[in-house]
Amino acid sequence: MFPYLLRKLLLAIPAIWLLGTLVFLLSRLLPGSFAEERLLNQEGGFYSKGSQSSREEALRQYQERTGQNLPVFYFGLTSPNKNTDQAQHISLFPQLSWHGADNQYHRWLKGVFTGDLGTSYRTGLPVLDMIWKSIGNTFWLLLASMLVTLILAMELSILMARERLRWLRSLVLPILFFIDSIPMLVLSLLLLVLLANPDFLQLFPVYGMGYYVPGQLSFWQELGQRLQYMALPHLALVLVNLPYITNQVYSSLQAALQAAYTRTARAKGLPERLVIRRHALRNALLPLITIVSDFLPALVSGSILVETIFAIPGIGRLLVESVLARDYPVLVAIVLVVLVVRMVAYTLADIAYALADPRLKPKLA
Repeated sequence: MFPYLLRKLLLAIPAIWLLGTLVFLLSRLLPGSFAEERLLNQEGGFYSKGSQSSREEALRQYQERTGQNLPVFYFGLTSPNKNTDQAQHISLFPQLSWHGADNQYHRWLKGVFTGDLGTSYRTGLPVLDMIWKSIGNTFWLLLASMLVTLILAMELSILMARERLRWLRSLVLPILFFIDSIPMLVLSLLLLVLLANPDFLQLFPVYGMGYYVPGQLSFWQELGQRLQYMALPHLALVLVNLPYITNQVYSSLQAALQAAYTRTARAKGLPERLVIRRHALRNALLPLITIVSDFLPALVSGSILVETIFAIPGIGRLLVESVLARDYPVLVAIVLVVLVVRMVAYTLADIAYALADPRLKPKLA
């Protein structure tokens, strides 16, 4: 299996590099910049009362300090210029200019290979430090949501697949269909109104990740504080993803229960509970693995909205803030993190395929 993982890694590196390069170049094509908005703004800010020349000089110094005065790529295309000669002829072709290695992309790519993703334009802090501080909240939010969703989906599917609990299907499936029709934004706001409202039920805090305490909290105190602030975001992600996952698991389980090996297990006199869990569920896991491999990256994108609504200092909220502030180093770094998560999810899915179906192990050798 190790040679297979090595091949996957060698294929993933060019893909991540290509997508990261595309995001880097597209981010530089966006109009405006963080420095122009802050330094040249006459309506407010530190330089609002300065003269136009002083603001432009501050902008020039800031761009030189951050490397934004350099060309974006190794070469550039300039628009056709009008040559003011006697014939006054106009060039119809763009001019190609070579900038060499002294450009923004070369510095960024060199930093990626050396573990330096740059400095934030907005805060002046290293990008890796900002991501490291934010990724912990997102990691626990996504991990707990994914585990709870998968466990609930499997248990509900197993219960609905049992013959003597057929009435449960007519109760659970319409409820899941109704929840699936509610957008995440509306569902999150409903949870806030119903469970964090002093006029209704104020069971959980509204937003944030806790209050300031003068001193160190013990592990259990910190865990209890995080749980009460993470409850509503967890519940929102679980409710949004539970209907789809449950429907897919239940459909796969129903197909497995109609297979010949399941009928053979029933003919041997095995209880229905063992037939479902030992025989049908193992074969129903193969489609579930495919769903989970797409489920983890989808949770990352779903956390953007949840973290913004509940004001959780995670990767999703950091991404929104970096987009609004045109903080390109942070934006590109977060996209790279999402790409790596997707590649890791697909690799883990291949390993899970081999564990669920031994016939696939020779293909991973």
